[in-house]
Amino acid sequence: MKHLIFLIIGNFMNFQRLYIFLFLIFSINFLSASSFSDERLQRITAMLDDLVEEKQFPGFVTIITKDGKPILKVVNGYKDIDKKIPMKEDALFRIYSMSKPITGVALMILVDRGLIKLSDPISKFIPEFKNTKVVNEAGDFFDLDRPVTVLDAATHTSGLIYAWLPTETIANDIYEEKNLHPYYYLDLEVTADQTDFSIPAGKPFSNICEFAQELASAPLVHQPGEKWTYGVGMDLLGCIIEKVSGMTFGNFMKENIFDPLGMKDTSFAVPESEINRFTSMYTHKGASVGDIQREFNDEIFPDDLIIMDSYEESPYLKMNKVEDGGSGLISTAEDYLKFGQMLNDRGSFGEKTILSEEAFTMLSKSYMENFGLLGIVSLGMGQAICMAKITNPAFSQFYQSEGSLSWGGAASTIFWADPVEDIVLVHMTQVLGHPVDLRVDLDRLTYSSRN
Repeated sequence: MKHLIFLIIGNFMNFQRLYIFLFLIFSINFLSASSFSDERLQRITAMLDDLVEEKQFPGFVTIITKDGKPILKVVNGYKDIDKKIPMKEDALFRIYSMSKPITGVALMILVDRGLIKLSDPISKFIPEFKNTKVVNEAGDFFDLDRPVTVLDAATHTSGLIYAWLPTETIANDIYEEKNLHPYYYLDLEVTADQTDFSIPAGKPFSNICEFAQELASAPLVHQPGEKWTYGVGMDLLGCIIEKVSGMTFGNFMKENIFDPLGMKDTSFAVPESEINRFTSMYTHKGASVGDIQREFNDEIFPDDLIIMDSYEESPYLKMNKVEDGGSGLISTAEDYLKFGQMLNDRGSFGEKTILSEEAFTMLSKSYMENFGLLGIVSLGMGQAICMAKITNPAFSQFYQSEGSLSWGGAASTIFWADPVEDIVLVHMTQVLGHPVDLRVDLDRLTYSSRN
């Protein structure tokens, strides 16, 4: 009887400890989630609602998580304005350059396995790059001081360019003559009498490695590692990953990133069964790229938003074998939140390990400080593998913590993953080159909402 009493008392005390433990865990989670003011977070909702009401954007899916739990969801506007089809939380978006961070993780998986080194020359995998030259502003060609490396391609320091960006060499002309792009071409120059802005249905190459091999025949605009120039380096990484893994780039990402993270809606094409979730994409009359001047006939197009790619007729509805890791993926806000949370958790997601601690450290290291696009220098920012990193919050224009990783897409999509605060923001819309950049406002309104 005595032993029974002690057993009952012992179990009761253990139960009390368990109850206290669970209560503390619940309280910590509750306090963490409630560390933001719902009232102040609604300023973000109001801002995005106003932008839709003013017909500046068609609609948004914007989700912010803290400690892996949503603290704000905004789903407003339309996925197609003309047809008045409401935006939904599971809408599919063209994420364009937000494909790059995913490509960087895919690369580091193979680095983790010892199959690729960041110091490897590109020519080890794409031999045609042994003969690549550099061209200067006068049109003179020079040999490379050193080979282009995998790290160069992953940090925009290779000297490769995008044909649509303004440079002062003949490289742009060569890119255009040879159709050196792996994506659905977007004609950014607009004439006043133009009425058709649709995207051509095809890509000029049969696969990503054919593109990479042809790209080697074009010159670099500077010596490898010399400076930061935005370009197609991340698309080359897709070819390297295919050659090393023996899989298509898309299948490699599906098996090693998308499936483990539960990113069930991320791929290079929209499945036929999901067409009704796909968004239409627009451009804005006030948008400009570099020195490209755009003209619109106000009588033909009285509104600021002009449709470029209908969800019903988009080339993304057909599988294209050119799987471009620089700009080609379709995704949802929910899928990309999982990717961002994996970054905050340093390569892990729940019980799944995508990258080792060592590989994640290499991924998230800053390899070049204060890089910039089109003459705009990002102070306090560094270039990590295929994404940006805040290296000095005091100099950056953002409230995010040191170590926060981020990138955006051409259709005005945005994400960041702040590991210190354990905040992830994913902001999806579909306006190509909008003149209003919402990153600073979203950042300020998010972090100023803390209690």
